[in-house]
Amino acid sequence: MKKLGAKEKMMLKYFGIFAAMSLIFQYALIQPARLKVAQKKVEVQQINDEIQQAYEFLRNLNAIREEADKMEELWQIFRTKLPDSKQIPVLLNALAQVANKANINYVSINTKPLEAGDQQGKLMYNRLPIEIKLRCRYRNLGEYLANLREMPRLVKVESLKIFRNKDILPNVEVTLNVYTYVLTNEG
Repeated sequence: MKKLGAKEKMMLKYFGIFAAMSLIFQYALIQPARLKVAQKKVEVQQINDEIQQAYEFLRNLNAIREEADKMEELWQIFRTKLPDSKQIPVLLNALAQVANKANINYVSINTKPLEAGDQQGKLMYNRLPIEIKLRCRYRNLGEYLANLREMPRLVKVESLKIFRNKDILPNVEVTLNVYTYVLTNEG
């Protein structure tokens, strides 16, 4: 083996110093910077995911708002169809007018006691059963039922009974049980 000269020893010394500085530079500066970059990439990805979730939420929120607006509009329409207790005589009169319009001789329209209702938001309502007895032809009954659907107030048919009475033919006797909802307060 050949002995190293002064120049070669100096080169080895510089190479050793350079290698040591490279290692120090790598572990002291570059490696921590790489770790920070990797952490920042993870943070950026998390933020991007959160932003994407926020956009999806906003899209859903807009759809929910549109649906809520439609429901509110429908509720306002429905609410106008609910009489309050002061409007019950007007409703009964309207039921009689619908019968007259269909050429029906009604025998009676009687309300039954209010049935306990429910609450929707701030609105409280009860169910008002009404019994209607009619004498009419079948075709007039069909017209009457169609006209009930078109009334400005909500009236739902619960039951319908038709009796054939030989004394009044071609008319029949009809007992119709309907109901409406009555607002009790708008707190």
